Amino acid sequence: MSVFPEPPSLPVPEPLDIPVSDGALLSALRYPAGGAPGPVVVVITPYRKESPQQAPLVDLVLRAGFDAVVVDARGFGGSTGPYAGVLSPREIADGAELLEWIAAQPFCDGRTALAGGSYSGINQLLIAARKPRGLRCVAPWIAPIDTYRDMWKRGGIPSHTAWGARALLSAQRRATRRDGLRYFYLGLLEEDFDVTPFERVDFAAVDVPVLFLAGWTDYFLRGGVRGFEQCAAPKRLVVGNWTHEPFTTPELGAELTAWLRHWLAGAGDDPTRPEANVALSRLGSDEWETLPGLPEPQWRRWRPVAEPVTVPVLPNLATAPLAAPTDVNLMVDLVTESGMRLWGETTWFDLPVGEPLRLLGQIGLTAAVTIDDCDDVDLHARVSVVAVDGAVRQITEGRLRASHRELDPDRSVRTPDGDVAVPWHPHTGASPLPQGEPVDLHVEIYPVHLHLAPGERLRLGLTVVRADEAATPARLTVLPETVVVLPVVPDCAGGR
Repeated sequence: MSVFPEPPSLPVPEPLDIPVSDGALLSALRYPAGGAPGPVVVVITPYRKESPQQAPLVDLVLRAGFDAVVVDARGFGGSTGPYAGVLSPREIADGAELLEWIAAQPFCDGRTALAGGSYSGINQLLIAARKPRGLRCVAPWIAPIDTYRDMWKRGGIPSHTAWGARALLSAQRRATRRDGLRYFYLGLLEEDFDVTPFERVDFAAVDVPVLFLAGWTDYFLRGGVRGFEQCAAPKRLVVGNWTHEPFTTPELGAELTAWLRHWLAGAGDDPTRPEANVALSRLGSDEWETLPGLPEPQWRRWRPVAEPVTVPVLPNLATAPLAAPTDVNLMVDLVTESGMRLWGETTWFDLPVGEPLRLLGQIGLTAAVTIDDCDDVDLHARVSVVAVDGAVRQITEGRLRASHRELDPDRSVRTPDGDVAVPWHPHTGASPLPQGEPVDLHVEIYPVHLHLAPGERLRLGLTVVRADEAATPARLTVLPETVVVLPVVPDCAGGR
């Protein structure tokens, strides 16, 4: 059965060719809402403007009363111009120029907005930082904000690698297929460190309101939460029990409709008002809570390892044990989410829950380890909940290439006791593992919003994969100095 719903029926669109300053033409489809001139909502995509995947968003925008314009990124679909790489400066300049072109057209009253998910989410933020005239708001969902840490090299490990074949091989233009694949696999993924051509959103330059929409089981969850924390403009954060697809759930659609109507038509309450600018579902529940921002956790330390535990260093994740069952569609997960939830743990540690516990925020892991006969490993960590009946439910994950373990102390978040809760790794160099000596690996684990009941257990699962070029067997020892910090917050009565 398909994971995608039947797309809605749309009116016949008007084709547009939009000129940009280097002589390229951006190919677009305009879907009129019926009341020109008026505000226009724009989506820019490398996945073809005619794709049925665009239809639910276009339908939602039209129902909100606004024109929708869907545009092929340069080098894709009907758009001309040489492809300069993923989210290249030239592509982002295109976005700013086309918004100003649309704002000047007879069908537009000068006001525009950007919307869309994933690739069409991060490009909004990069374009907004260029401050195009007429842009009133943006609405990125399930979107990264840092192409190194969120997309291509999470934890310093190549990830999301299937995207290049999926997106670039389907490009209509031969030059984009050829140059794009060469750039992606022989340039972007081959680069080990956080240097050009990776992009990071400059939130200091974003001054339009931003609606961050994220999913607890989405690969880009970090981007939504970190983006909300960093953004100084008017902002709202909504996190639901969503994975990467389908994009437009009912809750997400209602949020986006209210957002566009407020910022483009002045309707409804300000969704960014500080006393209620965060809406969160609970993991595994239909319950929602409205909060005045993200609360500061009362960090609780857990030492999961009583005695040293030695585990094998696997040749790759394919040789790991089978993962616990997951309700996420495996094809969606494999193609779009870089294997999250698909690997099993070689060792795990359980924390019995003796009283009701609410976790909200990032879980911090400092794995104290020693190793022999191996210069580098990839450490994969998963947090799960074990029910009273023994059923295991995957919750969140983190990963780190050990040679990238250097920590930026000024950008990392520590608890009052000095434990690293949210690490920031510069990823600008590599240090081989010292042989036979203890070393700390600080792993960034994605956020959670979770209520635990007495009798349940919180589980930390670990899998270690070889990341050097040797083939000799190796084993890693997890030491009792290993620390997990849990983001405990009081329960609240907020609701929706």
